[in-house]
Amino acid sequence: MKMMLETDHQQAYRNIDAGQCPGCPSNLATKLVMQLVFQAADRQGKEPIIFGQGCGIGRDLLQRSGIGTHDSACVGLLAAMEMRGVDRPVVVIDGDGQIDMGLDDFSAAFQQRHPYMHVVCDNQGFSASGSHATGMTDMLAKVSTRPDGRQGKLNGRTLMRKQPAMMIKFSGARYTATASTSHLPDFIQKVERGLRETPSFIQVFTPCIMSWGYDDNQSANITRLGVTSGIWPLWEWGDDGFRRTLPFARNGFQKKLHEYLHAQRRYSHLKDGDMTLYEQYVLALHDQADKLERGFGSPK
Repeated sequence: MKMMLETDHQQAYRNIDAGQCPGCPSNLATKLVMQLVFQAADRQGKEPIIFGQGCGIGRDLLQRSGIGTHDSACVGLLAAMEMRGVDRPVVVIDGDGQIDMGLDDFSAAFQQRHPYMHVVCDNQGFSASGSHATGMTDMLAKVSTRPDGRQGKLNGRTLMRKQPAMMIKFSGARYTATASTSHLPDFIQKVERGLRETPSFIQVFTPCIMSWGYDDNQSANITRLGVTSGIWPLWEWGDDGFRRTLPFARNGFQKKLHEYLHAQRRYSHLKDGDMTLYEQYVLALHDQADKLERGFGSPK
């Protein structure tokens, strides 16, 4: 790694596969984000600083702070850089466990408008520690802390996963978005915009081969199905308002959703009634996005 960093091109982000699962979507997303960050920095003649830690992320390449404290480390770094007149882009790439462990850190950092970009590779679990549930784990999914799955209703209400990209927008982010490597032009546009419009937060859909339970040659298929089935709505929210970046067809999404669920062993326990509940769950996710677009959408 040291020899690679000493080369003229310094494209070490292309070699962070060691120790990762073959076909890991988090690894792919991390590589793509780092490539876009380095390319943007090269155009500006600046050297980026990238923090990161988590399963599927190049631990040996990225700057590291304590678990759950990347954002406070960035705030301290940015303050020191400002005092010394140093202008370098700062980026965090980590997993969705950070949202539970470090919510106070990064919500405060965004509230204070510190200019950096935070990218979360969301695989819906603490995969590095045995696949424990996080606030982003979808309902009824088996994880080590709930091996039989969990009914997704409480007092008649469907329990949706946490929505950090929406939460952080209200914490002071200038730009937030959801993204997926299955829709690459959309992914690239969002990362590049996030770099321009800091503070920014991008939540990337990254299925996990081990904890979700599918063959490693199915990563691209599962990632695309997550979007086309409606389980992962794609949208962005900047100064110009909230905007869906991929339409959702309410008629006919059920076939893709059933294909998505049946392809994963974490859903092997689902019954017919659970399938109906999941369809309602997807519709609830898109109802939420529709309301935001009506209330906060760009002026026509």
